[in-house]
Amino acid sequence: MPGYTWPPEWQAEAVAATEPYVNTEYLIDVLVGPTTSISGTALAGYLYSTAAGELQMIYDHSERPDVYPWPLLRGPVLRVSVRLPKKRRTVVYAHPDWTPNRDRDR
Repeated sequence: MPGYTWPPEWQAEAVAATEPYVNTEYLIDVLVGPTTSISGTALAGYLYSTAAGELQMIYDHSERPDVYPWPLLRGPVLRVSVRLPKKRRTVVYAHPDWTPNRDRDR
């Protein structure tokens, strides 16, 4: 998407669903991994853009010196959910080929 540097493995649908929440007060929960994974890898926090357009997440907006931002995780994106502080979470994107916590062959 223009203006931001998204990880190249992010699906266009996941980018489109997440982009409205960049530089807002919404907390973003991103789950990435192969669609065959049981739970994926999670990153949560506020999504913001640096001056160069790189996207980073930070969990704490207090501006304490010991709080560091993280780059977005590489995809594919399994699920993105958003919420305002102290509100319910809303899923804005879910990969159509991924089922969370599915039973494995035994």
